[in-house]
Amino acid sequence: MKLRHAFTTLAVAVGLTGVFAPVAAADEPIASIDFAAEQGAFPVDGKSGYWVASPEHEVVIREVGDILRVDADGDNGSYYFRLDFSASTGPLQVGSYEHAGGARILAIATGLGCSDDYSTFTISRIERGAEGLTALDATFEQRCASPTAPALRGEVHYRR
Repeated sequence: MKLRHAFTTLAVAVGLTGVFAPVAAADEPIASIDFAAEQGAFPVDGKSGYWVASPEHEVVIREVGDILRVDADGDNGSYYFRLDFSASTGPLQVGSYEHAGGARILAIATGLGCSDDYSTFTISRIERGAEGLTALDATFEQRCASPTAPALRGEVHYRR
């Protein structure tokens, strides 16, 4: 009888864990990056992918001062890149930003970077709360060293 009670208690506990687990997962931030680089697009050079924060891909999106930072780590840690979005006007807001107006995307991949960039990006949604960034939708295009150089294009999304 005690053994049956133990199995019943265990079954109920496992069942309740399943009921409450999605609530905990729903509180986790959701971050993703969808990107494609043309052959020769420095420093990413032909790499593409759709990465969502998961055990296989780490995607972290946050603000550091007036910079919007995207850190992405894929292929089980063997490939890493960072994108830093900034504008000469201070904190980023909804709108389009172009190279001529002071927009920048600092791209770094596997230790190589491009600081002489020609960038455009559009932020269609950005929200902040007491704990910082709470929502983001943005598209981007980054070219290194020349406005006609091969491009890295993509979009980033974040929800907390």
